Amino acid sequence: MTKKICAIGGEGIGIEVVAAAVEVLKAMDLDVEIVECDVGEPAVKKFDTPFPKVTKDAIDDADAILFGATEEKGILAVAYLRFGLQTYANVRPFKYYPGIPSPLNNPEKIDFVFVRENLEGLYAAPRIGEGSIRKLAKKGFISQEALERDWHGGKGVFAVRIATNFECERIARFACELTVKRKNEGHPGKLTIVHKENVLRRTDGLFVKSAYNVAEEYIHKHGIIVDDYYVDDQARRILRYPGDHDVMVLPNEFGDILSDMSAELVGGLGVAPSACIGEEKAYFEPCHGSAPKYYGLNVANPIAAILSSQMMLDYLGFTKEAAKLEAAVAKLIALTADPIKNWRDIPRDFVPADYRDQQKFAKTTEIAQNIIKFYKEL
Repeated sequence: MTKKICAIGGEGIGIEVVAAAVEVLKAMDLDVEIVECDVGEPAVKKFDTPFPKVTKDAIDDADAILFGATEEKGILAVAYLRFGLQTYANVRPFKYYPGIPSPLNNPEKIDFVFVRENLEGLYAAPRIGEGSIRKLAKKGFISQEALERDWHGGKGVFAVRIATNFECERIARFACELTVKRKNEGHPGKLTIVHKENVLRRTDGLFVKSAYNVAEEYIHKHGIIVDDYYVDDQARRILRYPGDHDVMVLPNEFGDILSDMSAELVGGLGVAPSACIGEEKAYFEPCHGSAPKYYGLNVANPIAAILSSQMMLDYLGFTKEAAKLEAAVAKLIALTADPIKNWRDIPRDFVPADYRDQQKFAKTTEIAQNIIKFYKEL
């Protein structure tokens, strides 16, 4: 049965890296239908709105969505992909591929996944509004008692951090299921709960309690190992013991911050993919942003978008093809071990600074073609 993919570049380099990923997908000769849509500034130019109905309809009709990046005008599309589709689990894998430069001396065993709660935490504040104490009290998000406290004369801007039983338990179950899946594939089968319960006793306290309650079933039935650490300690542990981690489940903002740090251990944001998965829909996107100053130059690294496509193919059931695509990407990444020799074939991220100044690196479109070549050779 043909699978439908909605491909949305968005804005900035998101447009270019998604175009490269789509080129790769088309060359793989899969039973998929790819519908390319616009949001943000390109949509405004075509439809006089940043989130046209044709794009929303294509998202709703798709089996999966491949997304690039947006700036301010594309925020409505992002809000729909996340909150409208209820894509509650942000999955961010970090894996070291041989050859890629790392700031660590021992990155070889890095292969872990962050499961980031995607709908609550502090990042839910835009849904309910940030603002003055009086504004939040008027909306019913804080109490009269809080309103009457002396907040330095009431001056300042405030946000609300949210944790509910439902979302804490749902993300914990997702993380446990992923831990079991990875254990069956040969990984340690270890789940680490990351939090700051010693300070955020109520919100992170609920997160930790919910995670352990859900995990109890998986400990007994599947033999997974579960532990927990404060987020600051876990950041240290990722750097000190990079090969000792498997699956980590984190509140929203902690997952965002630690994942960017972790990306640098395996080559940077240019090779960091992600998925946002809900009960019925999922979208896949590189972890990097829109980097507008590089848009139109054909210099962006599309590997994160292509690896996001690989995650999407696995989600859609193209398991063998996804594994083959990952192997093709790994072959290209291996070339980064000798950037002086291989500069014609590797992204701008991985050549010396003077080579970047001289435009001595593979362009976005060329990297896509290199990966297609490796894929067909496998």
